[in-house]
Amino acid sequence: MNNFAVIERLDEFTFKKVKYYSIRLLENENEVNEFYDFLNRMEDIPEIETDLNNLVSWIEEIGDNHGAKKDQFFRHEAKRGEASALPPPCGTMESYEIVVEENLRLYCMVANEHVVILFNGGIKTTRFAQDCPAVGSYFKQANYFTTKIDKLFQEKLISWNEDYTDICFDPILTIEL
Repeated sequence: MNNFAVIERLDEFTFKKVKYYSIRLLENENEVNEFYDFLNRMEDIPEIETDLNNLVSWIEEIGDNHGAKKDQFFRHEAKRGEASALPPPCGTMESYEIVVEENLRLYCMVANEHVVILFNGGIKTTRFAQDCPAVGSYFKQANYFTTKIDKLFQEKLISWNEDYTDICFDPILTIEL
């Protein structure tokens, strides 16, 4: 049996410089996309409340003021894999007075400086994301989604608007996973 997903724009996470999207899996008729699943699960962990709020503030900071500069504002988790992660290393965030101290990870695809697709994540408990029982599956899933979305760009099922500040796709586009 095949699984399918759709891309959803996160209207409440659309800013001057960055538009954020997520993926919603269609299996079991999921009503929540991957990013909101991440937020819902992390909100249930009181000890990371400040870090989660700071992570959301960081997403807004990038979106409103800076743009999604992949090498500057995102974390590359492994030698292999295309997905990125938030938050960036602490040193980057400290200069903006926003700090996420725990090993909170939100995996994403930085399509360009103006478009980021947010996936899922959790609290990383090992040195390497792919080895972590808490985030390993989300890390692998993010890399898989990134590869599939790159292919959709190549096939021109997803394209760029005229000034490359947003993506265009048929709203009924279903991604076979």
